[in-house]
Amino acid sequence: MSEAVSGAANEGASRQATVRYGVYGQPGSYAGKTVGDVRRQLSSAWSIPADAQAHKGKTALDDTYVIQPGDSIDFHRKLGEKG
Repeated sequence: MSEAVSGAANEGASRQATVRYGVYGQPGSYAGKTVGDVRRQLSSAWSIPADAQAHKGKTALDDTYVIQPGDSIDFHRKLGEKG
C-alpha cells in the first residue's frame, strides 16, 4: 500500500467517533464537527429533537462542543418526555 493511500486511510480512522440516539447508533467521521453540526446532519434521518441533550458519558455537552476522535456522543430526551 502506498504512503498516500495509507495516510488517507489513517486520517479517516483518526476522525472516527460514535453518535447514538435511541435505537440509532453509528460510528463515523464526526471528529472535528460540533455537536450542533452533527445534530443538524442526523436530525431528520434519526428524528433527533432540537431539545435533546447531548452527553459524553455523564457530562452534558452544548452545541458548540467539538467532537474529538474516539468520542462516544449520546443524545437523550429529558426523562418523562415521549416523542
